[in-house]
Amino acid sequence: MVITTKLNKNRWLKLVISILIIAFTLITLPYYFTKIYDFSEPESFKGNFFYNPYSNISSNWVKTNFHAHSRSFGGLAKGKNSVDELIERYKSLGYNLICVSNYNRTTQKNQSQQLYIPVYEHGFNINWTHQLSINSKKAMFFDFPLLQCLSHKQSIINTLKQKDALIALTHPSFKNSYHPDDLQYLTNYDFIEGLSPVATSVRAWDVALTNGHAVWVMGNDDSHSISDGSNGVCWTMINADSLSEESIKKSLQQGSFYATRGWLGQEMNRIISLKIVDGTYELLLEKASDSIILKTNRGQTVKTETGANKISYHIKSSDSYIRAEIYDTEPWNGYTRMYLNPVIRTPEGTLIKHNNVAEINVLKTISFVIVLIMMHAFCLYILYVFNFKKDNDTVKEDKKPDK
Repeated sequence: MVITTKLNKNRWLKLVISILIIAFTLITLPYYFTKIYDFSEPESFKGNFFYNPYSNISSNWVKTNFHAHSRSFGGLAKGKNSVDELIERYKSLGYNLICVSNYNRTTQKNQSQQLYIPVYEHGFNINWTHQLSINSKKAMFFDFPLLQCLSHKQSIINTLKQKDALIALTHPSFKNSYHPDDLQYLTNYDFIEGLSPVATSVRAWDVALTNGHAVWVMGNDDSHSISDGSNGVCWTMINADSLSEESIKKSLQQGSFYATRGWLGQEMNRIISLKIVDGTYELLLEKASDSIILKTNRGQTVKTETGANKISYHIKSSDSYIRAEIYDTEPWNGYTRMYLNPVIRTPEGTLIKHNNVAEINVLKTISFVIVLIMMHAFCLYILYVFNFKKDNDTVKEDKKPDK
């Protein structure tokens, strides 16, 4: 009776602690694949030439949403509609390219889709550090589920960046999933989701641009339903030589597109031309806009025009890039804002995507793994003490003969 009482004492507490230790050990196993990087210091764009993503635009514009969720994983991912329903909804709003980006799962081409590029949202971690993998044939499930340092985020980007994949950082300002300090150094990705109903991340985009990362801005709905008012709120307008998937992918790489926030996918204006003439930025629009705002390093405003369909600005030597925001309103539409990709300084006119590099530090990586092994060994020791050692000692103690 004495033995039984002692063995059952604090049984539930030990069980709970044991489960927590086991769960923690299992959920941190992916961290054995950690790579610790050394990042070179970023530099702003420099040079006497300019890369202009709109230097050769055509009359073909493709209205696109890259980020929307259908019902998947039995509804656990919060998507409420079928793929068919989602596609039909966006077709009714005039979209040409409609991408279904379920979590860690690519969706096959639907019969009603004229254009198709496979996209999925990657990420399974507590801080919502997610990415869109565009043009990936197969989804990757692997992630670091708990906290992620700069090196963890870079490691995931590098792993996702397969041969033809294009990578977008989704809603970086949401829960500060990509801190401004991260965006100074992260490399090897292509886009920032600057516009989304989840979070506006234009400031985050300016941080990346200011630190020499030629990444382009996207607008996406990140919708989970066709009836919650989140369709046609943010979208991407791509200029393509033809309405073909290859042409669209080429334009994405070149930055020949812009992001829009508005209402039901309704366009309010269009770019006619954007040129750099003798160091002067010249933008011409289809019609007069309420305001055209030009911005440079860290998002500083350098010029504004109101009630005009064009703007010109002589680029200063201190301006590493120039980007435009176009603001329009109508009685039937509260506002629409277009965000153009930047004109960027370059040494020879050739685009350099990132001005810094990230290299694996082998010694730091091995040290990290050793610390993780020690931590797991300690967890197993605590598990042993809680479930075996004390009980065995109690049994031995109770078996001692009375003197």
